Amino acid sequence: MMHQISVIRKISARWIVVAALGLAVAVLLAVLFWPRAMLVDMATVRLGPIAETVSDQGVARVRQAYVVSALIAGHLERLPLEVGDRVVGAKTVVARIRPAAAAFLDPRARAQAESSVAAAKAVLASAEAQRDQLEAQRVRAVGEFTRTSILAKQAIVAPQALDNAKAAADAADKAVRAAEALIEARRADLSAAESLLTGPEVAGSGFVAITSPASGVVTHLLQQSERDVLAGTPLVEIGETSGLEAQIEFLSQDAVKIKAGDRAEIFNWGGPLPIPAEVRLVEPQGFTKISALGVEEQRTLVMLQFTGPPTDWERLGPGYRVWGRVYLREAPSAMIAPIGTLVRDRGTWAVFRVEGGRAVLRSVKVGAMTDRDAEILSGLSIGDRLVEFPSDQVGSGVRVAPRTSN
Repeated sequence: MMHQISVIRKISARWIVVAALGLAVAVLLAVLFWPRAMLVDMATVRLGPIAETVSDQGVARVRQAYVVSALIAGHLERLPLEVGDRVVGAKTVVARIRPAAAAFLDPRARAQAESSVAAAKAVLASAEAQRDQLEAQRVRAVGEFTRTSILAKQAIVAPQALDNAKAAADAADKAVRAAEALIEARRADLSAAESLLTGPEVAGSGFVAITSPASGVVTHLLQQSERDVLAGTPLVEIGETSGLEAQIEFLSQDAVKIKAGDRAEIFNWGGPLPIPAEVRLVEPQGFTKISALGVEEQRTLVMLQFTGPPTDWERLGPGYRVWGRVYLREAPSAMIAPIGTLVRDRGTWAVFRVEGGRAVLRSVKVGAMTDRDAEILSGLSIGDRLVEFPSDQVGSGVRVAPRTSN
């Protein structure tokens, strides 16, 4: 009997050891295979300023450009300017033109010109002779009027005779003045006839100086080398840099949101700080442009007028590539979250909010969006913790833990 009791005790002790080992193995397996929390980046919903903007690229340009043309026909001296030179309105000489010399005369043209000179001289001589004849008549009429006046005072002649003598003297005086005017006209005709004999050997040595119509910078040299030009030939283009603006090519769906007077800025132009600006004009006519990917896009030109001091963009010139940003709406105090926390869920925006150590998918309503933040209109509260840049392994209900940086 005692032997049986001893055997039973040994068997019970063995099963207890086996059970303990099994329980230890089960606990170890549970620890090894228990799901661990996924390490993720987290962000906090906060209160701050945000603005709804649209941006695109374009070029700088001058609002007012002046094309200086030749005032007269002549020989243009080489322009003393280069592209980029600054000029002062009504002071800087941009071009000098010597009057054009007369062409050489062939024998036939010279003979005709000499005949015209001879005829003009003859007409002038005839007019001078007629003037001398009328001068003699005027002297006689004046003398007659003088004698008649003396006799009229003595009551020897009738008053009517005195009136007739005075009228004759006045008529003779006017006839002489008309003859002198005719002589001046004939002398002018002679000068015109003699000018036809003028050749290139009597070209003038003076020049006509053309000054800049406005202060600015030389943008194009349309005629730089020395050459003969006609009156009205374009010579140089001057841009009034005080009116510099940016011409930005916005997508048409963005341009319809922009209106004149909206606040804007120029960025990525090469300077240290953005240039403040405002929308001057949204052109009503769009155009088609092929993008770098070969996609047809409808775009609209929007003019952004610079508003800061000119010293801020003195290194910026017409044709330089710039980027423009227009502020459509600004909220100084809004609920915002990092843009990396947003995901798409069935066509709407959503976020993974951390609740009790687990990621829970929540739909949100989004307002303005920038390249870093998004305005949250509803669905979250200030201080909520969100999963940032969630991977495809993050799903609703997955345990998460913040990733700590070393």
